[in-house]
Amino acid sequence: MKGALFLAGVFVCAAALAAGQGRFVGKVVVEWLDDPFVPKMQLREDFGFEDAAGKLWLARQGQVLDGAALPPMFRTIIGMPFDGDYRRSSVVYDYYCHAMTEPWRAVHRMFYHAAVTEGVDEAHAKLMYAAVYAAGMRWETPGSSCFKSCHAAAPALAWKPAVDEKDVAPVIEWVRQANPALEEIDARLDTALKRPGPHVFAQTR
Repeated sequence: MKGALFLAGVFVCAAALAAGQGRFVGKVVVEWLDDPFVPKMQLREDFGFEDAAGKLWLARQGQVLDGAALPPMFRTIIGMPFDGDYRRSSVVYDYYCHAMTEPWRAVHRMFYHAAVTEGVDEAHAKLMYAAVYAAGMRWETPGSSCFKSCHAAAPALAWKPAVDEKDVAPVIEWVRQANPALEEIDARLDTALKRPGPHVFAQTR
């Protein structure tokens, strides 16, 4: 009987990994800060998301979060920061958009997987992913080729693409209708975004 239960547990874990699920670690404990212009909160405890590959995306206590990482242009798709069915996901996402210690593409992917784990419908999570990929924060991590060449003296390099909504609206509608793979979304948006970065030349991946 114990062997059967063990095997059942193995199959459940394998199914969860195949579905791209993860788990949240800890609980969100925050303190709202007094700011007359932008609502902000400070993490009072560590909180994280462990993805299906076992990577722990840890948002450390003390970080001030403001929700600015979620692009206002697509609030009708995403909703307000720290609201709805993806509140825990947005905490971890906002943290890494401030920390910039992981590649921006990986952080956007993490947001998608965390949102699905939290209970967001997969199709809607892909719309949210497309929105942050198109108009969300992007950055170069310390030690990247960009810092070594043209921005060696810069303490940080972060930006948001210059997005014309009419250029990406067809892609958003395609995502809504076709439910494509994330790699397909990336490719379509890379083509649609005419000014994706701070340089006159293309950003290397």
